[in-house]
Amino acid sequence: MTTPIKTSRFTLLRHGAVSGRPALYGQTNVALSEQGLKDMYEAVEILDKFDPIDKIFSSHLLRCAMFAEAYGESHNHEITLDSRLSEMDFGRFDGIPYDRLRRHWDKLEAFWANPYKNTPPEGERLKQFGIRVKSMWRDLQQDNQGEHYLIVAHGGVIRIILACILDIDWKNAHWFSQLRVDYASISQIEITTHKNGAPIIKCIGAKPAGLTQS
Repeated sequence: MTTPIKTSRFTLLRHGAVSGRPALYGQTNVALSEQGLKDMYEAVEILDKFDPIDKIFSSHLLRCAMFAEAYGESHNHEITLDSRLSEMDFGRFDGIPYDRLRRHWDKLEAFWANPYKNTPPEGERLKQFGIRVKSMWRDLQQDNQGEHYLIVAHGGVIRIILACILDIDWKNAHWFSQLRVDYASISQIEITTHKNGAPIIKCIGAKPAGLTQS
């Protein structure tokens, strides 16, 4: 008997706004603001109503895990926290408000201009960041069982995954600076369970009002 072909959905949810001052938040465990948490609930509840979620995978950092665990437990969803979904580590600049980094501004600008070649002091190299995110994405695809997966992660993580699917050079700084992925926005990917099924991007950085049932 032929196994029926199903379609898996991967919903990438960026965490909501955080409670800290403007800064490079990578591994710093900043909490969500009240509005940030509310926005995440709004985005996911609308989605879950039309396309029920089966499993949740999340960064272990508070601004993602705080929502993932609360929502998963209240809706009886299986939850997995994985550090590979965490944001890039910005080293000594991580979590420091921008107004306290004025004397290091030249290094910050060099990083933004070419993050692949200019790593923040004691920070994670972009190459290593890409390797760990791609590792997680490969594992997620191997679990392709025709279900709906909610991936709660960070802006940098989502950009790496999208770049992998589109075969775009994620080492290029423009991919990070010119692709907008707002707080509590959703990007969606579909993959059939066919052995030759390829990922299809349905939307990038959509807000709840922009989501449609396909």
